[in-house]
Amino acid sequence: MTTERAIQFATFILLLVGLCGLSAWASYAYVGETMLKVAGIALSWGVILLILYLGFKKLDWDWWS
Repeated sequence: MTTERAIQFATFILLLVGLCGLSAWASYAYVGETMLKVAGIALSWGVILLILYLGFKKLDWDWWS
């Protein structure tokens, strides 16, 4: 069970870093004003975290509890 949780955690972190990196790049490259860049990055990271959480919850991956 410990190995499964480690794999699930690593999957979560890798997806999080990859998706957040892409959203940060897109926001930085295509948005002009600095405040909008920060807001866009924060919003996209929140949405990414929510989607990952709901996806893992639907798959019954309870490594965070």
